Amino acid sequence: MKLFSFNIIFFLSISLSGFCQQTLIHPKEKIKILLLGTYHFANPGQDKFNVKVDDYFSEHRQKEIQEVNNSLAKFKPEKIFTEIGVRFQPEVDEMYQKFKSGKVELTKGYVNEKFQIGLKLARQLNNERFYGVDAGGLWFEDKVKRYADSTGMGFYAAFEKATQNHVEYLNNYFSTHTVKQNLLLLNSKQEQLEQNHYIYNYILSRVGAGDNYIGADLVGEWYKRNLRIYSNILKFVDTEKDKRLLVIFGNGHMHILKQLFEDNPDFEVVDATKFLK
Repeated sequence: MKLFSFNIIFFLSISLSGFCQQTLIHPKEKIKILLLGTYHFANPGQDKFNVKVDDYFSEHRQKEIQEVNNSLAKFKPEKIFTEIGVRFQPEVDEMYQKFKSGKVELTKGYVNEKFQIGLKLARQLNNERFYGVDAGGLWFEDKVKRYADSTGMGFYAAFEKATQNHVEYLNNYFSTHTVKQNLLLLNSKQEQLEQNHYIYNYILSRVGAGDNYIGADLVGEWYKRNLRIYSNILKFVDTEKDKRLLVIFGNGHMHILKQLFEDNPDFEVVDATKFLK
């Protein structure tokens, strides 16, 4: 019976593999996708550790943002995806068309990176649309912390202290460097892997292991949110026409999104730092 079941599963796996190869439409050339990890130009204070920023609507910061946009424009992305909820796409479409035609301009309330880089760059390139692809998700790190503290997990307290020290370093760095220099730092492999993904892969996953798995469950929720973002991006991709895409999201999302697109045979991930230097 076990041998019979194995043969059925093996047959199905081979059949489905052949079916996928025959029915999926792959682009003649891989679609180039540039993943830009950012920090929040107008920090909403929703993260556990929040980087402080100065006035990004000031004259010198606006010039720096335009310098970044001019650099990214050389990539010539045909579609730009940002950290705006996908459910707001009708409103995003309406706003973009008004902004594109010059009927409205961005006020100080739209100082965040979604608009200052994403929306402005889309207009600069005369793109047809501008996309919001974010997805909501559960986040219960406060419960993870309480569990870690109550069970004497000293590594969690050490992680919090180290993270706070790193945020203070970023606060100082961001305040004394240009927007382009800040983005170059964030999009380095060390920053994305060791300072961001490390939290999920090495710290949170250990909390509650062998017991209630509260840490692993939180990491699972984070992966689920990013998988939904990835799915939303794919929804808007035309594999027969699209050549170059730009994704602008908080830097914490980048490692997982990069992994997903690198594993997708339709895409070629482009190093963001090449267009920021």
